[in-house]
Amino acid sequence: MGDDVDRAHLDSLLDDLFTGEGRGGLPDTRAVLVVRGGRLVLERYAPGFDANQRFHSWSMAKSVTQGLIGILVREGRLAVDERAPVDAWSAQGDPRRALTLRHLLHMTSGLANADGEDGAGPESFVATLLFGSASHDMAGSAAAVPLAHDPGTHWAYSTGTSAILGGIVSQTVGDRAAVRAWLERELLTPLGMDSLVLEVDTRGQLVGGSHAWATARDWARFGLLYLRGGVWDGQTILPGGWVDFSRTPAPAPNNTTFGAHLWINHDPASDQFKPIQGAGPSVFTMSGNGGQYVAMVPEKDLVVVRLGEMLVHDWDALSPKVGALIQAFPDRAPGEAAP
Repeated sequence: MGDDVDRAHLDSLLDDLFTGEGRGGLPDTRAVLVVRGGRLVLERYAPGFDANQRFHSWSMAKSVTQGLIGILVREGRLAVDERAPVDAWSAQGDPRRALTLRHLLHMTSGLANADGEDGAGPESFVATLLFGSASHDMAGSAAAVPLAHDPGTHWAYSTGTSAILGGIVSQTVGDRAAVRAWLERELLTPLGMDSLVLEVDTRGQLVGGSHAWATARDWARFGLLYLRGGVWDGQTILPGGWVDFSRTPAPAPNNTTFGAHLWINHDPASDQFKPIQGAGPSVFTMSGNGGQYVAMVPEKDLVVVRLGEMLVHDWDALSPKVGALIQAFPDRAPGEAAP
């Protein structure tokens, strides 16, 4: 870990992260990992959990879907500024025909499928999409809505938009078996991510916006890929500039903290997700319901993973704890050797 880290302080921060029980008497925090300089330097699990446990991503799956789109862009099979390949929008005169992958990745499509805009109960669009009648064809259901705003003018967080992207990946690559073979060849085998499972709907399309599963170590590997600019052991996985695109705020007046399906640790605009308190503005994250975090910290050459489940009203208490863990590691000088 290196002599520049106060280990007693670090242990105290970890103890604090692992306090508290949630639903069913299980601990809120179930895994914490830190990768520094490309090496695993810290790993702790709550009782009953271990390194072989697959953890539910919730919305961290959106960032995985973003990575798959990036691979297809690198392969020349998709282009960010071309019209999104969605058949339901192809008719001449359909205003949705103007939508591009950039709009979808930025969540500035203007589609009337945003989370929370119709409430948060079991009849909400997102609940119906993930667990109800729309779940048989998530991409199709999410695409079959009108525009509520002109494309590119309004940011709105949307699990449905990520489902459309998941459908585009499946449509581009092929059936479920073809997607799995492609995923293993292009991402899982190079990174050694042998635990990743991406759920599909009943049509075999990637869910896209949720329901990915992986061990804590594999979530850390995926974060390290982004920290390393999309390159792994000399192999280009994501196209050049993709990570910078991912962590640049989407150009909408009501957005400051969302890039291209990753969060940026800036001060939030109204109704946006709050950043990790105390972590600094260069941090960019994958985040999911229940307090899932994969945080990339460039100036510290650090990836921090926190996995578990907790009620949404406890997130404000979790955020500064994750921020304090990040700040426990000093900055790394450019080119400094790993400890």
